Amino acid sequence: MKKLVILFFAASMLGISVRGSAEGPVFNRKFDPIVIHATQLAPFLGHTISNIRVFKAVPGHHSKTSKRLAARALSFQPIPFQIDERDAKGDWIFNYDKHGKPVPMKRPSLAPQDELVFMAKDAGPQAAPGRLSIPGAAVMEIELTDPIDTAHAYVYLASYQDNPPPLSPVQYVRYDPNNDRVTAPLYVMAFSKKAPLSYDYFAVPKASGGEGINIFDGFKMRLDIKTSLVNIHRDEDDFKSRLVGYIQGPVRVIRRVANSMDIVFGIQSPSVLSDSMYYYDYFQFPTIVDIPIDLQRLYIVKKARLVTTTDFNHNALGMEFYNSNNPGGLRITGKMSPAQKDLDRAPYDWAVVAGPQGAWMNRVVMGKDVPFTKQLYFVDDISQPDPPENEPGQIGSTGYDFGNLMKAKKGTYTFTSYIYVPVGYRPGDEKPWLNIIDHPVTSVVYLNGQPVTPTSWMPEKR
Repeated sequence: MKKLVILFFAASMLGISVRGSAEGPVFNRKFDPIVIHATQLAPFLGHTISNIRVFKAVPGHHSKTSKRLAARALSFQPIPFQIDERDAKGDWIFNYDKHGKPVPMKRPSLAPQDELVFMAKDAGPQAAPGRLSIPGAAVMEIELTDPIDTAHAYVYLASYQDNPPPLSPVQYVRYDPNNDRVTAPLYVMAFSKKAPLSYDYFAVPKASGGEGINIFDGFKMRLDIKTSLVNIHRDEDDFKSRLVGYIQGPVRVIRRVANSMDIVFGIQSPSVLSDSMYYYDYFQFPTIVDIPIDLQRLYIVKKARLVTTTDFNHNALGMEFYNSNNPGGLRITGKMSPAQKDLDRAPYDWAVVAGPQGAWMNRVVMGKDVPFTKQLYFVDDISQPDPPENEPGQIGSTGYDFGNLMKAKKGTYTFTSYIYVPVGYRPGDEKPWLNIIDHPVTSVVYLNGQPVTPTSWMPEKR
């Protein structure tokens, strides 16, 4: 077997050093992906994407007897990254088609609409100020800042004229289109073969602190419209979902599907494209609600309700449920306890189900234009069916009850669901995950010690 070699560049080649003892807070953003629009990378626009590398500075060892730490040796270590391309209209350019076959790169050079992606946890210390010199490459410094405590971390973007060094061998996430499955260090998830709109497999590997078993029955969506003439019910089985294409990189996967709904007598609604993203430690997907008319203007419509939930299976028995309104924790037993019946069901921010089996954390972020609220739905009763389902009954079924759809006007409403994996969760551990959205890491790009002025870009009209 060939050995994997992580390439290091010696300080003697680079002529730079790492700052000594760090002052100020330590950068501790472990879970955040960093997405940098190429408009911030103006000096490298037009450069060959395959010749670009991302490194972190690695301090070398110093003598135990030396008291001077200000000029330690430096190496550069390649870190996992990817550059995801967009077309002139701002749409993704997928590097794999719906059959899982690679798609040749249409544009080899970096464009302002593209995105550079890496993980914050892979950043390192700052090299000493001044001009960075890597033979054969132009170099830009990317400074990351945690807005909570102003801690900093750095990566170095290098563009080579030719013969770039090897990429990092690390790949954080993989997508298997044949099984519609995503595998990452902290989770394995897969979509249902019967209802591909829904994912019905979620496990935390043993190597990451879980038990490696599926704890999911499935993600459920229930739309009920009561009229004076007929009652309409739609669930995940009424949706058709087909893979359009995907982006596979070492840091994230972007999976595009086309969804349509069975309206009546087998007639399908127009397809709506949906892009979901998968990282090292979490994934996100949009939920799209298309309301064709102001429901309150249809006098025959008496009531409209949408419920989206995650129903667990028997493997989740014994896990604890928490949310922002009920942070104390309640055990999932398959039988509703008085405390569960008395839960605060007001609108909430996040929910966690955690135990030795692993952890699952959900947060739904709604746009300002979404007129309906998200009340807590929670049922832990194995004797209460909720078909379609893989296992009868509801075990810790938790989610959102959008019972006031009547307030919605005609239009398409989108909200994004984030699924995090806070392994070993204890109350309070949700904060670093909430910070990903509430207090995002900021970035500034420098060339020769000076901030790079971002370029402008506007997508072409469709």
